[in-house]
Amino acid sequence: MEVIGVLCLCYLLIGLEAIVPGGVLGVLGFLGLFFAAYLAQVEFGGWFAPSLTFLLGGLGALILVFMEFKWLSKSPLGRRLFIDRSIEGGSNKEVATPEVLGKSGKTLTDLHPEGRIQVEQEVFDAVSEDGLISKGTTVKVISIENFCLKVRID
Repeated sequence: MEVIGVLCLCYLLIGLEAIVPGGVLGVLGFLGLFFAAYLAQVEFGGWFAPSLTFLLGGLGALILVFMEFKWLSKSPLGRRLFIDRSIEGGSNKEVATPEVLGKSGKTLTDLHPEGRIQVEQEVFDAVSEDGLISKGTTVKVISIENFCLKVRID
């Protein structure tokens, strides 16, 4: 009787895994299958009862997971729980267009090695390839990397 109770608890944990993210409940449910097999060995002895308990319990868990993702996602509750669309876009705006490559600009701050530069009428974050560059120095844009422009003294 304890074996069936532990298996039901395992199925409950595995079932809640579809709703509560993180994987902890699913792992606990899977470990519970081992505990149910241990209880079956203590109660019945031998190897057949624990093996059968683990295999049938695992099969039941797989069927439960299949039902959750197959049918739960189409149910009214599942439509509110699962993400069904993606959002287009990015987290950061584009630093600069490729047309800025090779152009010259002036440093608005000291670059040690990071700072701000102005190319034509736009201001950009920049990293110096040459190390420290003083404010007001003319620099040339050599690449666009990691959300800023890489520059060297012109």
